[in-house]
This record gives sequence, structure tokens and C-alpha cells, in this order.
Amino acid sequence: MRTRRLPAFLVSVVLFALGLMPNAFAADCIDDSIRSVTRDGEIIVMLSGSVFEVLPGDSIDSALWLPASDVVICMRSLNVRGTQMKYYEIINLDDKEKVGATRLR
Repeated sequence: MRTRRLPAFLVSVVLFALGLMPNAFAADCIDDSIRSVTRDGEIIVMLSGSVFEVLPGDSIDSALWLPASDVVICMRSLNVRGTQMKYYEIINLDDKEKVGATRLR
């Protein structure tokens, strides 16, 4: 059975309008769903197979997230002492919370 999903662009526009995703662009974001979260909330596995390690301090929120929750994952970058660093914002559409993470695979 095929499920209907909103295009990432539309989800990004809605989240931006709600103030949950400032400075986001659709090209940087994808939609996915959670397959599993470790008890401590430090590792999130997505249905797509992507695995993320949640940044320290944010795992308090992600530990309460449930499998099958819909999320939007947005890639971000920072310039740290001349080096571009990538990280991800994972926004749980069910809980209206977001966490920072690094991608493991």
C-alpha cells in the first residue's frame, strides 16, 4: 500500500511558517519516518536506513520520540575556524520538537 506524503518543499514551507524551521530551504530537507530510537535517545534510525547520532543535550527530547513518527531532516553547515562542518536538524512533526544530530550512515 502506498502512503501519501507531502512533498518536502511543502513541509518545509509549513514548518518555516510555524517558526519551527528558520532559514530552511526545501533543497536541504527530506522527509522520513523513525524506525527506532535507542532508550537514551542518542541514536535514531530512520525507515530510509539513515542513522543519526543526536547531539549532547538534545537526546533528552529524542528519547521520548516514538517509532513511525514523521520527521523532516534538514542538512545544515557551520564554518568552524575555516572548516565547513555539516550537521542535521531532525524535526519531529508529531511532537513539534527538533534535535541536532550527525549522520552515521
